Amino acid sequence: MVVAPDWCPDGNSDLYGVGVRAGLYAQWVATLLATLFDPKTESTYRIANLIIQWSIFLGLCTQSEPGDPVIGAVITQYLLFGSLSSLTGDGVGHFSHFSGIFRIIFYTAVSSYGCWFWFNGIDDMTVEGCPDIAFFGDVSLHGPFRTAGKVFSVLGVIICVFSLVFSVFATMRRFRGGIRDAFATKERARPKVELVLLVLSMALIGISIYLVEHLIERNGITQVGVKAITSVGQLIPLLAGGLACAMTLWKIVTHQLFMRKRCWYLFGYHL
Repeated sequence: MVVAPDWCPDGNSDLYGVGVRAGLYAQWVATLLATLFDPKTESTYRIANLIIQWSIFLGLCTQSEPGDPVIGAVITQYLLFGSLSSLTGDGVGHFSHFSGIFRIIFYTAVSSYGCWFWFNGIDDMTVEGCPDIAFFGDVSLHGPFRTAGKVFSVLGVIICVFSLVFSVFATMRRFRGGIRDAFATKERARPKVELVLLVLSMALIGISIYLVEHLIERNGITQVGVKAITSVGQLIPLLAGGLACAMTLWKIVTHQLFMRKRCWYLFGYHL
């Protein structure tokens, strides 16, 4: 493990302390289980994820100032994109639903922050001589990795703005049939699961957890607040994620949801 010099900024326990990380990991697992075994609650978990993501993102914005750990901002951004929100693909395209619009606004805000961070923020927050490992293989935060961050952030803003414009027209079209029809939902006889999204979601969760923990170790972030629960700010995501995961597991077992028949799809084709 790299040992950070004494003059390097301390890690931020309220953004990526062990309580925050554990809570987010549990929330990711709970969302995966819910979308797989109890898709009726999928939208509820997506909204819960967005609320937690918004709170962490707003904290990231207030903590992105000269003197704050620049690598901590990278770790926090990884935590904001640690899992998929759907295993059916349906929720991803719900631009005319509140949760869908709320998600687009969130991604637009994160992409806009990314543009500031990768173009200017790194220069303001970087402290000379401090570790700056941002990916596997001890890839530095600067150089080609920073260039890739700029490209993805700009593309993210463009895609999100286009999606926001599209969502406005989708919402207007949806409400033309009346409020009752706009809020009507279609019941599915069997839960639908896209195998590609299932594998991708499981892989994304595993890689995200390992990457975040790897970067904390490789950058020598050893402060007590990051390694232990020392603040109330860590308890909120920890309790929210832990309870969500426990409740989901309880419902799956007690209602025997794992025995329910479901439709399996591969690249959109029913198996």
